[in-house]
Amino acid sequence: MTTASGPPDVASSRIADEPSPVAPEPAPTQDDIQIHDAERLEDITSTIQEFSSLRFDARAHVSSRGDIIDAVAAGVNFLGEELQASYSEIERKVADRTAELGIIAEQLALRVLHDELTGLPNRTLFWDRLSHRISLADRHRTGFAVILVDLDKFKEINDTLGHAVGDRLLVDVASRIRGVLRAGDSAARMGGDEFLVLIDDAPTKDAALTVANRLSEALAAPYQLETVRRIVTASIGVAMGPEGFESADQVVAAADTAMYDAKQHGRGLCVIYGENGRDREAVLQVENDDGASHWEAIRGGGKLPPL
Repeated sequence: MTTASGPPDVASSRIADEPSPVAPEPAPTQDDIQIHDAERLEDITSTIQEFSSLRFDARAHVSSRGDIIDAVAAGVNFLGEELQASYSEIERKVADRTAELGIIAEQLALRVLHDELTGLPNRTLFWDRLSHRISLADRHRTGFAVILVDLDKFKEINDTLGHAVGDRLLVDVASRIRGVLRAGDSAARMGGDEFLVLIDDAPTKDAALTVANRLSEALAAPYQLETVRRIVTASIGVAMGPEGFESADQVVAAADTAMYDAKQHGRGLCVIYGENGRDREAVLQVENDDGASHWEAIRGGGKLPPL
């Protein structure tokens, strides 16, 4: 006997196709809450420690619970933002102040090593450069020369026209000396109306005299002093190096001795200090028929008469 099958149970089929309901997560226990809160507090503490290390961009985690711990975390984060802004401003001010101090230091170094009136290197800086050049004497195949320039009758200008005019004259003289220098040469104001020039490369006396000639020509051009045009000559002493000189003091002393020899024998003269200190040659500026000036030894074999 055959039994006819009926239609399938739709309700049963529908139930079979639906997923089983997910069981809800168990509510956190009191211990879980305390552990999580402890971790949040530890995160806040770590953030504060970052601040102490000047890492002000650190931030504490703020949850969605909105409890007292989140309020503390938000306050710490706000503090970090304030510290970061303040520190950036402090850094900017420190950088600005450091730059200002750097400029001041450069200006002080310039004043310490340069003549305030003329801007030329002063005695200290010149001595340093000359001492360095002497120390390199064994390495250089050519010698050097030191030229000492002393203005003639400068005191007369100060006394008649005033010290302000005398100062302007010194500034003009310094400018003319700068215009004569070659690359590698140095000039300085020794004090008063005396100037020093270091010729770094002077293989012969003629090479040194060439520079001395240019200096004399530059300085001999008329100066406009107030309403008066004046011609100011200079007495020049030259010391050739190394020539056994061991210190800057010795070289400058030799040039100074030669300059005083020149001054005692007339204005506008140049004297070269000899190797042994007794064989000094005097030269003066003369003009050729074509008007070109040059240096020529004083008659008598270039030797000065006894002083």
